[in-house]
Amino acid sequence: MSSTLFISDLHLSDNTPEIEDALYAFLLRERRMARLFILGDFFEYWIGDDDDTPLNRRVIKQLRAASDRGTELFLVRGNRDLALGSVFANQIGATLLGDTTVISLDGKPTLVLHGDTLCTDDIEYQKMRTILHDPAWQAEMLQRPLEERREFARGLRNASQEKADKDPANIIDVNAEAVAQAFLDNGVEQMIHGHTHRPQTHRTDRGTRIVLGDWSASKGWCVRSENGQCTLESFS
Repeated sequence: MSSTLFISDLHLSDNTPEIEDALYAFLLRERRMARLFILGDFFEYWIGDDDDTPLNRRVIKQLRAASDRGTELFLVRGNRDLALGSVFANQIGATLLGDTTVISLDGKPTLVLHGDTLCTDDIEYQKMRTILHDPAWQAEMLQRPLEERREFARGLRNASQEKADKDPANIIDVNAEAVAQAFLDNGVEQMIHGHTHRPQTHRTDRGTRIVLGDWSASKGWCVRSENGQCTLESFS
């Protein structure tokens, strides 16, 4: 097994059974992959590792099976599932990564992240992100009843959807200066992220930035690193 794969933005929920089925088919089809990096927004929302819903149990079972087959799993939190914790990571046999991590892909240092930290033009979102990522705020939130946390997550999701619906052509993308600074700060010439739902490979003077797409009922996305090549792929 020599391939490393990356996925993000599946937004799994009870309302997306087709995407859930596509994930399981993907894990089976790619069962010989050496490593799988999940770069955030894997779930539509995650309110805590104690949320033992049937969906969560099914996903844990499938990811654990992949881990038991020998695939190394790595997990980055997204803005929708930032409450993913060590309990979930242990249940699936994964390593929980920080907001930014430099890994080696065939000897090439590569920065992996969710991607929301690059969208610095979205001032409103970045202010909210600071609050949601505060450890004290998170600890207090996780003490609340599950249903109260579910209601809060639904509120965040609805607000995000309303913002996109009002001006779908103006969904804020990454900031070019923030991208250039990320290349410089991490000493890399390759970067892989999701979040923006704008799949594309960007080649600049700073390096190559590969953006994963979000999964839908008809299409999935991954980045495959194999035999020295790193490519963005879509599949039915």
